[in-house]
Amino acid sequence: MNVEITGRHVVITPAIRSYILKHLRKFDRLFGDDVNFHVILDVEKERHTAEILLKSRLLDLTGKGETDDMYSSLVRAIEKLERQAIKNKTRLIETKRQKAKAKSVQKKSFISVSRTAPRTEKEMVILEEEVPGRPMSVEDALAELGQSEYQFVAFRNEESGSLNVLYRRRDGSIGLIQE
Repeated sequence: MNVEITGRHVVITPAIRSYILKHLRKFDRLFGDDVNFHVILDVEKERHTAEILLKSRLLDLTGKGETDDMYSSLVRAIEKLERQAIKNKTRLIETKRQKAKAKSVQKKSFISVSRTAPRTEKEMVILEEEVPGRPMSVEDALAELGQSEYQFVAFRNEESGSLNVLYRRRDGSIGLIQE
C-alpha cells in the first residue's frame, strides 16, 4: 500500500497522517497490497475538503468529503470510497462467477428433449427427459439419429460450438437446423 498525502493551505501533522493510514488499512483486505492512494486535503475559509484517489490493478476510484472539520471530511471520503470499492469488487466477482458458470454449463450441458404420446384424440402427454448435449460432429449426430427412436437429435456442433438439431423429415430425408 502506497499513500501520498498532499495538503493545500493546510499543514499535514503526524496525527492526521496516522489517522489517514489507520483508516486506509481496511482497503488491504479488498485489494491486497497492490493499492496506491493519493489523499488531497484542502482548507478554504470554513470548508475542509478531503479527496482520496484510489488506484489499483483492477479499479480507479475517487471519494470526496467536505465538512467544517477535517477528520469528518476524511471519514466521509473514506466511506464513499469504501462503498464504491465494495460495489465494484462484488461486480467483478459476480462477472467472473457467471463466466465460470457459463463455461461449466457449456462443458456439461444437457438438452431437454420433449416428445408427445397421444393418449386419446383430445388429450396429449408431454414427456421430458434430459440427454447429455456433448459436442459432436454432424456425422456423429447422424449415426446417433439412426440408432435413436426419436425424430430428431439436438447437439452442440464441435466446429462452431453452436446448438444444432438434426431431424428426420416426413419424406425420409434428413434436415439440419443450425443456430
